[in-house]
Amino acid sequence: MPRRRWIQLLLALLSIGISIWLHLLPIAQANERLPGQANRIGELWKLNASRYPCVPADTLPSNAFIPPQERKEPKPIPVGVNIHVNEIPQISDTYNRFQVDGLLTSTWCDSRIISEIPQGEAELILFNNAAEDWLSEHWSPQLEFTNRVSEAFYQTQTIALRSNGSVERTARFEEQLGSEFKLEKFPFDQQLLKLFIQSFSWEQSIVKLVSLGDVVSLSRNARLPEWKIKDLRYVIKNHDDPEKGSKEFSRLSSTITISRRSGYYIYKIFLPLGILTFTSIFFLAIPIDAFADRMAFISGLLFTTLAYQIIIASSVPRVPYLTLGDTYTIFLFTFMISEVFIAYHISQNLRKNVSERVPAIERVMEIFLPIIFITSQVLFIWLALN
Repeated sequence: MPRRRWIQLLLALLSIGISIWLHLLPIAQANERLPGQANRIGELWKLNASRYPCVPADTLPSNAFIPPQERKEPKPIPVGVNIHVNEIPQISDTYNRFQVDGLLTSTWCDSRIISEIPQGEAELILFNNAAEDWLSEHWSPQLEFTNRVSEAFYQTQTIALRSNGSVERTARFEEQLGSEFKLEKFPFDQQLLKLFIQSFSWEQSIVKLVSLGDVVSLSRNARLPEWKIKDLRYVIKNHDDPEKGSKEFSRLSSTITISRRSGYYIYKIFLPLGILTFTSIFFLAIPIDAFADRMAFISGLLFTTLAYQIIIASSVPRVPYLTLGDTYTIFLFTFMISEVFIAYHISQNLRKNVSERVPAIERVMEIFLPIIFITSQVLFIWLALN
């Protein structure tokens, strides 16, 4: 096949490849739907009191710091819980942590508090410092995030005391939580954001977390700029906490599945690098006896690719293992470096066999290099989508 036909074929293949890359992301992100967009549970205390009625105060210990369990037949105290995630402002995949902003609501029954409600009133609401003072003088389930990696920050909190003996605590929180990220498929990876809540002090024989509906919910504005929320799951079960001996604690475990929006990396990193590498195949179009020109052409593209890679290095996670993106870029560098040796081998072959103007290896490379490059791109796309 004439050399001009080969060049036209390579250009056509390049155009097809670019079209596939450009259409890959919109198809993958069509019809985006955010799961778990339920509103926060209203009247959580009513749901808890209707399912687990408050026992009379005269059957409970008189000391306000002792758990409100019946003296004769102690049973676990049902504690209704709800986490409403307002937003996830920061995700650090390199440091295996994420920040979450939301509301933590918990409710339980303690008939001993009825006497604290003003006569004739149905409830008493305490805010911020008053709520903190009340918690320091009464029993509470002491719920906390067990995968916390930094000091918690509570913006506001309220304590609501009701005339039926219900206590409800609502706190606006900002937490840095730890969750193991697996980045082998970066930038086409999925990650799990985990939220674990249990009592700090009281084991499952005293505090029993209960589901009263949507235990974990997401705000309708909880979209992430670099991630897509795909799934939301939670379960309440007993958990053996090794840090506290053989005791089991009732724990709420929630998992938010997110997938990375790969468009930035496709358009800004992989597509330009792929085009530069594909363009390097055109060194075969330079006259076969112009070895210096061929080397200059390949070297120029190689150093351009290297400089581009250095510029975008801060955009990729710093992990001690190879990701799918790392493997792809290493392949591109290896491909271009191999072309240097191929050009050198063709030049040496031409010198040894002057009679043959176009050595056989030149003709083979005109077919072999495009096939290898296209096959690698198809393999990379397949790995990214699976």
